[in-house]
Amino acid sequence: MSFRVGVGIVTFNRREILSGTIDRVRALTRHPDAALVVADDGSSDGTLTMLRDKQVPVIAGVNMGIAWNKNRALFLLSHMLGCETVILLEDDTRPDRASWEAEWIAAAERWGHANYARDFMQDRFVSGAGTASDPYLCKDVTAQCACFSSAALTYGGYLDPHFKGYGYEHAEHSRRLVRVGYGGTEQSIDGEQRVQFYLIKGHAKEVTSTSHQNAEQEERNLQLARELMGIQGYRAPWGKDNELRQFRSEIESAMSDGPDRFRLTPAGSQALPRRPARRGWFGRLFHRS
Repeated sequence: MSFRVGVGIVTFNRREILSGTIDRVRALTRHPDAALVVADDGSSDGTLTMLRDKQVPVIAGVNMGIAWNKNRALFLLSHMLGCETVILLEDDTRPDRASWEAEWIAAAERWGHANYARDFMQDRFVSGAGTASDPYLCKDVTAQCACFSSAALTYGGYLDPHFKGYGYEHAEHSRRLVRVGYGGTEQSIDGEQRVQFYLIKGHAKEVTSTSHQNAEQEERNLQLARELMGIQGYRAPWGKDNELRQFRSEIESAMSDGPDRFRLTPAGSQALPRRPARRGWFGRLFHRS
């Protein structure tokens, strides 16, 4: 079983905000072949109880930080559920109109990866209209919403699991994807490599929330980002063998009731016929005959 598009929402200790975001995703997503999952990074505020009450599928584990939690959703949707496009939302960013996902799907199909154009970034836009067909070119990137094609994740990999806690994990990942041909441009100017990212408006809006920003984590991750920015190569969602075992356990627990529970079916529509799931080497890793 596979899905055409997957929507992942990542969260940590924002139960009420998350609940509102889920409601908006369910109400405004129109694609008939979509999946939904929430990735919870060890919340202690009743988030899991709320998700059970709302019958929302979840992948969860102990608190591991932003990179690990985003990889939970990306890997499950792309490689376990076979989604051709994955849209990743942070819990405080919501759709603001019906069929919001169409623009993100179009951007993923055309560019492989695109990020969210926040209003305050307008003075940093170099060119473009902020649409899937004509994205903004921007020197900076932000992580509130992003789309990924399955090809971009296959060739560029996941967020680097060396990033712990808060800060810079998404910037390094987006730059790495640009390097392998997805989500922006890279050119040499005066002997220096300059990256510009593709950003779209994407019919999404942020809501007021309390930041989980941590200055110590941010500084540590900044130093790590400086070390990693020029390093090419695929990144798995885990690092050492013990992390692989932990990640695998989280994935298998989330998948234990089968893939159909992740289906996001718009009211009044019928889901498209399921297609056989694509099973590359990642799929074989988790497959039990």
